[in-house]
Amino acid sequence: MHWEIIKKAEIESWNEKLKQTDASSFQYPYYLTGEYSSSFYNSLFIRYMHGDKELAYAGIVEIGIFPFKVGVIDDGPVILEENFDLQMMLENLKKFSEKKRYMHLQIRPVDDAFENLLKNDAKFEDELFFPFHRKEDAEWNIYNQPEDKLLASFKVQCRRKIVLAGRVPFEFIKLTSESHLRDVKNLFQKAGKTKGYKYISFPALLRTYKNGKKYNLCDLYGVYLNNELINAVLIIKDARSFFHFTSAMLVKGYKQNESPPAKLHLFIMQDCFYNEHKSFYNISYGGTDNLVRFKEYFNPVEIKKPPYYTFIIRKRAISFFQKTTPDKVVQIRAAIKNIRQQLNSSKATSLTFIFSALSFYL
Repeated sequence: MHWEIIKKAEIESWNEKLKQTDASSFQYPYYLTGEYSSSFYNSLFIRYMHGDKELAYAGIVEIGIFPFKVGVIDDGPVILEENFDLQMMLENLKKFSEKKRYMHLQIRPVDDAFENLLKNDAKFEDELFFPFHRKEDAEWNIYNQPEDKLLASFKVQCRRKIVLAGRVPFEFIKLTSESHLRDVKNLFQKAGKTKGYKYISFPALLRTYKNGKKYNLCDLYGVYLNNELINAVLIIKDARSFFHFTSAMLVKGYKQNESPPAKLHLFIMQDCFYNEHKSFYNISYGGTDNLVRFKEYFNPVEIKKPPYYTFIIRKRAISFFQKTTPDKVVQIRAAIKNIRQQLNSSKATSLTFIFSALSFYL
């Protein structure tokens, strides 16, 4: 039994394969290749094989470059078959990580069985050594139920906001055309400038949306008023659920108490619950104080997620990063980007020598 890298030509097919499992959207190729595709971030897809049989799968976020390269598995690995040795699978995953020469492998397990393996493995530490990539520590879930009961489960303030939004001639739609996408780009740019907030880059948002839309795993929902897009939400999906990935809004042309987000989220739930039969909506945990208060109007159920567990491979490199501030990481990222550009130039040979010397020290 062994872990092997999935060939590039086969990666997209896993968007369909994973629909037959309980895999989180954070494990789907459409999501990983959409968000993590830059000089600093990359994604890798592996499967655990016994002969020709696929037993497990994992999508890995790779961050940085050797000797500071980190591997991260969120909500994985995904188990595809029953009745095989999970302990052996974990041992082989550690060997794979060592061959990849990661600084460390960081795993947030998908279930209690795999978490217990990590807890009892002396080589894994219940500590986050690389905090610069960290998914939310909990889910805020709203569960599928008949629409009258769904509405009744919301707080009174939420139901009132939905009613008041009905007084304004908002148009609630799925955003699908190229003109819609241009409107989404303009909205996120305007909202970012107005609020001084940095959203996910639009190219990454667009990649994620287009990658997922091909497999009915992504949708953009929006609100128009007077022919202008004033609110948009990107939803990413897996077989069971849908997740509020990002959103933007402009307060323009309506009173604050008649704002459309509550009704837009109801519109999203109506589509995903009753047309696609999803089991729950993770409206996403955390955010600004105002955003948290807004999400609380829906009475979401908080589900705590397991912690990250870390398999340390390069101890000296880890020691260096523990002493590194977020500001220094920004500088390191800039340096890494420059080094990558240099590696593609005539200076590649000399830089390779420098990295070899550095790796010997670390």
